Amino acid sequence: MAQSGLKVLSYAFKEILLEDLDNLIHSVNTESEEFRLELEADLVYLGTFGLDDPLRPEIEKNIQYLRFGHLDPDPTEVGQVNIRMISGDHIDTCKAVARKAGIIKEDEMNSADIAMTGDQFREAIGKYDANIWDPINQEFKVEFHDRKRFDDVKKRLKIIARATVEDKFILISGIKQKGGLIGMTGDSIADADALRKADVGLCMGSGCDVAKDNSDLVILDNNFISIYKSVQWGRTIFENVRKFLQFQLTINIVICTVTILGGATIGHKPLNVIQMLWTNLIMDILGAMAIGTEPFQQNQTRSKRISRRDQILTPWMWRQILGQSLYQIIVMIFLMYFGGLVFFTESFNLVTADDDDTKRKTLNTICFHTFILMNIFNSINCRLVDTKEATELNIFKTLFNNLTFWVILVIELFIQHMMLISGEGKLGSAMKGIFGTEKLTEGQNYTCWTLGALSLVVNLAIKQIPIDYFAFTG
Repeated sequence: MAQSGLKVLSYAFKEILLEDLDNLIHSVNTESEEFRLELEADLVYLGTFGLDDPLRPEIEKNIQYLRFGHLDPDPTEVGQVNIRMISGDHIDTCKAVARKAGIIKEDEMNSADIAMTGDQFREAIGKYDANIWDPINQEFKVEFHDRKRFDDVKKRLKIIARATVEDKFILISGIKQKGGLIGMTGDSIADADALRKADVGLCMGSGCDVAKDNSDLVILDNNFISIYKSVQWGRTIFENVRKFLQFQLTINIVICTVTILGGATIGHKPLNVIQMLWTNLIMDILGAMAIGTEPFQQNQTRSKRISRRDQILTPWMWRQILGQSLYQIIVMIFLMYFGGLVFFTESFNLVTADDDDTKRKTLNTICFHTFILMNIFNSINCRLVDTKEATELNIFKTLFNNLTFWVILVIELFIQHMMLISGEGKLGSAMKGIFGTEKLTEGQNYTCWTLGALSLVVNLAIKQIPIDYFAFTG
């Protein structure tokens, strides 16, 4: 019955006089093995029953999603998440349930290093010292006398049956010491220590209060697929942080460079204080709202799993950041120093011209408008992050999957337009001194938009640069 996944229960009884039972309780420690053997001797066997605790219908599919991120893994594909079963049930029951759930394969059912009992597990890893206080991490840990033995067992182990609280603690501690990220699910008091020790403790909604208090997340619907969704969004947040860093670092590098260069050479900054504040609003609050709300992409599940050792800023990201920064710096330097020769029939002195000079304010407006447009277009580039596994050339691949991004983009362009028309009419005259902008001609405006849109083309060129040139960043 155990091999069929049933929990086996046997019933037996014995008749004993109350006086004899009272004498036994007072003469023998009730917690001892002697008491148990004496009480359970000469039992009359009644029968054995198999208790069926059926799995949820979708559990195998959910397990595959969690392990591989999709339902069609290649035979040689390595799972992104290792799923292990730690149970107090009989080993045959655990094997049968694990097979039905898709945790192990049919040919792994009889493998001794895939499934073992708690006693076999402790014997296989050798001697160890448990509950050693770690003053650095402020937690208890396990010290193995032979670390290699534990590592060898951990590589293939998927099931621990007849497990104790200590078995769970040993396995979690050992994996964490090797840099692994542990997510532990449980619902009983016996799981409390393991839930607290794991990086992420996941308690089922039907679990006891002690388990919930020691967990990080409570799965209210008791559904295993919710764990997969939490992994999905964890990876999405990680990717969105990378996208946002690409966007923000590019703006910071460019604005710092041109501000210092302009102030040191011609004594004038291309952007005034109000324009700087608007730039800061774009790269911080609006940028985080637009790029940080990118939804989960199915192709993320086919990329390699994320390790705690992974760098947030990769060489591929630095290629994007430095490439776009170089383009924007070249454009801004050209406009700052040579824009007067291009846009005006009569040039002006870049050093001695007053800040209120119409030509200077017009040139500064061109610099400001071009800089904002280059970064608005670059925000589209930053919605994709290149990796070692893939370089995506089609920036419009995820064009319409995030409505928030486009709403914020329209808001930015609208506010930018309102700042540019502040030189027209009565309202414009009142706001002209605040924003420090001048009305641009159609040709000047088209030039700004062209230079901004060229960020999309530059993005394609940047992706053709061999990544070896950016190896120093990794």
